[in-house]
Amino acid sequence: MAGIAPPNVKNIQGFVMRGYTHPYSCHLLYSFTNPKVTSPDTKTFFKTLYPKVQSAEDWGPNKPKMMLNIGFTFNGIQALNVVDPTSIGNFPTEFQAGPWSDDSQQSLGDAGDPRSDPSFWWFNNFNNEDLHCVVHVYGLTQPDLDSLVSVVVHAAKTCGLRELFALKDKKSRLTQTHPELLPPDAIQFGYRDGISEPALDWNQGAALETQEDLNNFLIGYDLDNSAIQPGPSFGPNDAASTFASDGCYNAFRILYQDVAAFNALLAQQAPQVAAIIGGTEEQAQEWVAAKLCGRWRNGSPLMLSPDQPDCATKDAELFGYVELDDPNLPNRDVQSGFKCPFSAHTRVANPRNQDFINPPETPPFPPRIARRGMPYGSVLNSTKDDGVDRGLIGIFLVGSLAGQFEKIYGWMNSNDFSSVFPVGTPPQDALLGNRTQNGQVATSFTIPMPNNQDSITFNLPDLLVTRGTAYCLLPSLTSLRQIAGL
Repeated sequence: MAGIAPPNVKNIQGFVMRGYTHPYSCHLLYSFTNPKVTSPDTKTFFKTLYPKVQSAEDWGPNKPKMMLNIGFTFNGIQALNVVDPTSIGNFPTEFQAGPWSDDSQQSLGDAGDPRSDPSFWWFNNFNNEDLHCVVHVYGLTQPDLDSLVSVVVHAAKTCGLRELFALKDKKSRLTQTHPELLPPDAIQFGYRDGISEPALDWNQGAALETQEDLNNFLIGYDLDNSAIQPGPSFGPNDAASTFASDGCYNAFRILYQDVAAFNALLAQQAPQVAAIIGGTEEQAQEWVAAKLCGRWRNGSPLMLSPDQPDCATKDAELFGYVELDDPNLPNRDVQSGFKCPFSAHTRVANPRNQDFINPPETPPFPPRIARRGMPYGSVLNSTKDDGVDRGLIGIFLVGSLAGQFEKIYGWMNSNDFSSVFPVGTPPQDALLGNRTQNGQVATSFTIPMPNNQDSITFNLPDLLVTRGTAYCLLPSLTSLRQIAGL
């Protein structure tokens, strides 16, 4: 079969295809409505920013010192008046309605939680509908970051845009700093992040075999026989489709991580676990942390390194949860549970070759997401909460918000997609599950043990609070030029 030519990487925003690994970043939120300014000059604002936008083109051996990418909510696109009103309604329903909508909340599970409910997002500093644009800024050093953030902030003030602040003090920005305390590839719970990302090698010039890599992350390509259906459906005479072509959807999600509760959980379970598996209580804590995640904190997957972390497997991606070398082995998934618990985070988020209940006829399955997460806030090593806001700035890149992001989030909140889970009240993702689900899910976590030992089971505390979520479109550079009037 003839290969499919890769898309034009010069027209795609850069972090759609690669994780930048810059140790400093800042994510600025803006509204195009400002009670102090009659008509903000958005065109000049984006004209100023456009030269700094990083495309997916290979930058060679030297990383740019500073760069940025830009996303727009549906309300932001409407406010810009860059898409004909007769076709703007062709965007996917979940993008138009926003992540706070009832349909999206069926998967995200924030609604009804006394802390995570969408009515409390952003500390009520602004309304969900007011968020129009997110500017993602990256720097190799703190001065590099500060320099470009200053350009963005000055342009926004000059052009009359209203900056929105997502944190409680109403002035701090979502910023990743201090890599000497928390490495840029780690999150607040201490795990390495960004492992096992989808391989997006479009910029290598090789032809693709199928459309799936494109449709999983880009809009505007052939949808025949594709499980993922990015929208709006591509059509040459449709303004929404033309504007969105070569764009990608970003579920921008801010999650507070209760590090004190997480550290306390490990400490509480350590004596019991140490008595069962042997070793010190410190080793037992690391064992429990690995079972919760599905990987050791250095990145080694439990399926390959079940007993201890191993530098040789810390970046491993090629493994499954079924013992494929012996297809006649009974209870193959049950056997794998002795290595990696069924509700471990990485196993729920990417079940790999595990069986599924009612999988779609069209491959690939399970759906994949490209993640560009980064921590915010200071590091905490104590079991006592210090009152500081800290957590994860989640950037989840997909071609379909409903078919990928919301599908997997639904799995995390209700582990009922595979026969490995018990019949009845489903458990939750050990790390990312929303514990407030009206009693419809189990808040306990079970670690199966081999050799007829009793399973280890304990209750999971609330580890996360959703501070806010926005569904954004990362448009092509062509569309960004249109917005900027270039």
